[in-house]
Amino acid sequence: MTQKAFLVGTHRFSFQAGKPAEIVGVTFVTPEGLETRPCYQIRFDDGRNDLVPLSESHHFEIISEQDVATGKIPAVTH
Repeated sequence: MTQKAFLVGTHRFSFQAGKPAEIVGVTFVTPEGLETRPCYQIRFDDGRNDLVPLSESHHFEIISEQDVATGKIPAVTH
C-alpha cells in the first residue's frame, strides 16, 4: 500500500504554517546568485504551489495521507 506524503510547516513563519501540503515532486532549483538546491514541490488544498528547500527540513514534518485524514497534524511550535 502506498500513501501520499504531506509536508507541514512547524515554524510560525513558515508559509501556511500548520497546514498540510501534498508533496508532488522533488526538483533542483537555482535561485539567482545562489547555488542549486533540491526542493520539495508542494501543493496546498487551495491550489497554491510552493517550493521548499530540503535544507529547511528542520522547520517541517512529513506526514502520511492517513495522518491528514485523522487530524494528526503537527503543531506549530517555534
